[in-house]
Formats: sequence, C-alpha cells, structure tokens
Amino acid sequence: MNDIGRLLRTAARVSRTRYPGFIFGLPLARGEIPVFTYHDVETQVFARDLEFLHGNGYRTLGLEEYLAARNSGRRIDRAVLLTFDDARKSFWTVALPLLRTFEARAVLFVPSYWMTPSSQAGDDQFMSWPEVRACVESGLVDVQSHAHRHALVATSPQLVDFAHPQALARFDIYDWPMRELDGDEELGRPAPGTPIYRSTPLLSATRRFVESSEITAACRDFVERNGGEQFFAQPQWRQQLSDLHRGLSEHVPGRYMDDEAFRALVASEFELNRELFRKHLGCPPSCLAYPWMLGSQLSLELAKRYNVRTAFGVALDYRAERRRAQLPIPVFGRLKCDWLQFLPGRQRSNVLRAVGRKLSGIAKLQHLAH
Repeated sequence: MNDIGRLLRTAARVSRTRYPGFIFGLPLARGEIPVFTYHDVETQVFARDLEFLHGNGYRTLGLEEYLAARNSGRRIDRAVLLTFDDARKSFWTVALPLLRTFEARAVLFVPSYWMTPSSQAGDDQFMSWPEVRACVESGLVDVQSHAHRHALVATSPQLVDFAHPQALARFDIYDWPMRELDGDEELGRPAPGTPIYRSTPLLSATRRFVESSEITAACRDFVERNGGEQFFAQPQWRQQLSDLHRGLSEHVPGRYMDDEAFRALVASEFELNRELFRKHLGCPPSCLAYPWMLGSQLSLELAKRYNVRTAFGVALDYRAERRRAQLPIPVFGRLKCDWLQFLPGRQRSNVLRAVGRKLSGIAKLQHLAH
C-alpha cells in the first residue's frame, strides 16, 4: 500500500478545497447557510453539536426550506443544514433520538443497495427500509439518494495492492472497488489476496477497467492454499502475489468496458435507486448526495434525466457553485461536521487548535485505491 501516494493525493485535495470564512473566526457571510455532513455518529459528539446550535440560536432547516432560500437568495440568519450520508445504523440509534430531543431537522442520504429489507437481528451496520421509512414519518428527516451501490470502480490496470488482513481491518466497506467475477458484480470487502487496482467513484469516473476474473481467482486460491491469513505473516507475501499477478496478466489481461456498457452501468445507479425508493418509500428521490466527490458530466446529465433536481458534493465541490449555469443541475458543497463548532457563537472553536488534529488525521482520510 502506497501511503505516501495517498498522503500526497489528500494534500492536493485539501489545497483545492474552499473553506468558508467562519472557520477562521470571521462572521457568516450575508445569506450564508452552511451545510454539514455526518457519517457514523456518536451520542456525545452529536449531542454537543446540537447543544451548540441550540445555545447559539441556530435553526436546522429542512431540505426544501434550504433549497428555496438558496435559489431565491432569501436571507435566513443563523441557519444550517445537517446532512447524514450512508444510512448507518447509528443514525437510527443515535441521531434520530437526539433530533427528536432538540426538535431539529436533518437530511438522510441513502445508498439503496446496502439497506436491509427488514430489521434483522445482529445487523448493526446499516439501517433497514422500515427504519428509513420511520425517519420520513418522523417529520424531522428528509430522505434522499446517496446513489445505489456507493461504489468505486477500477479505472486502470495499475495494481495498487492486494487485500490483506491489515487493510481489511483498516478500510471501510465502501473503500474496496467493485469487482466483476464470472459476470457477477461483487461489492464490499473482498477475499484476502484479491488484486486492487487504481480506482475512482463510479459516478465520477469516465471509464471502467474490468479486471480478469481468472487472475482474481488465482490470487485468492494462492493465498488459501498457502495458509490463508497466516500467509501474510511471511515477509515476501506481497512479492509472491505480485509475481503471480504479473505472470498471469500476460495471458489473461483485463479489459476496458465499452462506452455503451459503461453508460448503462452509470444509468443503473439512478434506475435501481429510484426503483427501491418507490418500493419502500412510495416516491423516487429528487436530490442526490454524491459519494466522495462531485460526479462526472455524464452522471450529472443522467441525474437530470432521472429527475434529480439538485445535488450535493463535498467542500472540494464548492467551486462548482460558481459555474452552476454550466451544469445540468444545481450543485452545492458541504463541510465535514468537524467544522460545525467553528460557527460564530459562545464557546466557538479556534482554527489554530484544530490544525494539528487535522494534519495528524490526514493519513486516516485516505481511501484504499483512489
């Protein structure tokens, strides 16, 4: 795993990110409505954020009120939009009860592939569709799309690493590129030994490299035949797998997906998402939060075609707001929830104290293959 390369990529992203003035101790700009994004949440952390907002007179807006204010230019003083990605179980067990306590609003962006059909015993990672529906019925939560698969795809035959126990423990379920095996798509954490190629988010990609199923199977089998997890205790395990991969690549190389098939794959993110929203919630989504980063021109055009009328990116994507007229749909940037307590108010955080924590955590922000 090339940690230096990932560190440099994060540094480049940070350098391109637009940070609003309030982070540096300035007042909110006229009409500014900051948007914050959460993923997994802890009770103490989220309660502290809601207490900060309540104590300093901030309103939490619903999605429609936020969009109406942004599109009309209407000024709303001391207002924020709280958004939650991934529909992790902690939204149901932690965030929703606290939203009720503080009578606060939020938007939940759901990756439909990962939702369970019902509340299953022992399933503690993602919400179920009945739980998502209960969020809608609470009157406090707007539920919208976080795409269907929330997937990465390989974009070149450049080998990044192999799935090994340390990486499998470190990286999230979303950080592993989707893999085509004997015509079927595999998502989530792969079997040990699986080759990992340079990747990017599916909705941000312009092409897809499809790995060789034979090579993937051979690498996995090699690990299994040589001790399974104990194989990775050998000093030369990576070299052995690399030699096997190199030799096989000469005979059964991967291929690039043709343009029509790739367009159909991207379109399926919207089709499948709409289908499951209709089935479980009664209506399709009208808003999309892009996983990781703003989508490609193709995905933005397809989003419009499938009646998505607005999209959210990340802090990196604030720049897109300046060229909104050139995009198929309006796009808004978001900030990590870490910055919420930098808003003007009592007990406001200081950016100088946060810099050290941010820098020390850069390596942890890196994804496996992009």
